[in-house]
Amino acid sequence: MDKKYMNCTRCELCGTADVIYGSTFMEYSILLRLLTAPLATMGMGLLSATIVKTKGIHINTKVILLVLCISAIICNTGITVDCLYKFFISNVMPDYMQCDFQVFSPQYGLVIRHIEMLGAMCLSTSSVALAVERTVATIFYRNYSPKPTLGSILVVVQVLVSSIPFWNIRLPKQMYPYSPPELHDYQLYYFISMWLTLLNVLAFFIFTILWIINYYRQKIIGNSHLQVALDRYNLHENMSMTRLMAPVIIVICLMVFLAESILLLATPEYNEDTVVTHQVLNEVIEYSFYPELQLTIIPLLFIALVLVLITLSSKLRENFLLVSNLSICFPVKIHTTDSRSSSESSSSDGSTGRIHWNSKIDSLSITPQVSKY
Repeated sequence: MDKKYMNCTRCELCGTADVIYGSTFMEYSILLRLLTAPLATMGMGLLSATIVKTKGIHINTKVILLVLCISAIICNTGITVDCLYKFFISNVMPDYMQCDFQVFSPQYGLVIRHIEMLGAMCLSTSSVALAVERTVATIFYRNYSPKPTLGSILVVVQVLVSSIPFWNIRLPKQMYPYSPPELHDYQLYYFISMWLTLLNVLAFFIFTILWIINYYRQKIIGNSHLQVALDRYNLHENMSMTRLMAPVIIVICLMVFLAESILLLATPEYNEDTVVTHQVLNEVIEYSFYPELQLTIIPLLFIALVLVLITLSSKLRENFLLVSNLSICFPVKIHTTDSRSSSESSSSDGSTGRIHWNSKIDSLSITPQVSKY
């Protein structure tokens, strides 16, 4: 760091890093993340395979959910690598080298953090994509297109919006200790975080309105005898899928609200012109608790999301057990396409016409006359 932006000595900077990385909370949070982040990554990977295998999920919803799972895998992979990096510096690297990698050469840590941020940004926009897709599905529930056109368009837009913060990435060579990207350009990340929060609030209200619409529409159709069975089936499937997406929206909104709360309530407003003083170092020490807490909670939320989804949906649960080979411990009923026996199958072909004709006669209340001779 340029001396004109620093009023503290090298020893004071390294001492601040020792306080941050040597705290009891930091040590336990790293150990907890080393356990939960790989577990969350594996769980989201199995969930993505389950979504592909499960029938009954619309192709547009599948596309968005797959992107959501991939984003979660990237995010948790970044958290895992970040934990390994911090653990290696604090417990394996010699003491005289730790300060250089913690304070004066943060490029490696920032590259790792950007991996996590890329997944988190794409994940934050998944709720909006799901809200748009479910809105279209609710409006056109009678003839919703089975093609993945809408889902593909939403995914492309989602990826482009998520990559905006990374268009002008600068990796400074020397910075103050514990400097996540939010501290480098506070105004940019505040602007992005504010809009993501507003979009997720909008997505939450959209899902609430869609559930209310489907509920009253199902009530009206259930009391009407003029609706065809296909409309009832389509409405039931749309309502079931919207209800199943509720935990996804809740988890994403919790992550976004947690990040926004930390940004508004705890993040210091620093930029490249900030002079590093003792007050700045104390603020950084106090702030370090909150992003570590956020990184610790994120894998736990993903694990909870997987458990909730496979609990709410029997189809997802059965396919999840099959994909993960947990069906060895928890037997799954395999549904066959033809449950009839071979004798029934052979005899049904010859009697199909007679049964069909007799059913027609019964429906018309016609009594066949028996010949006297």
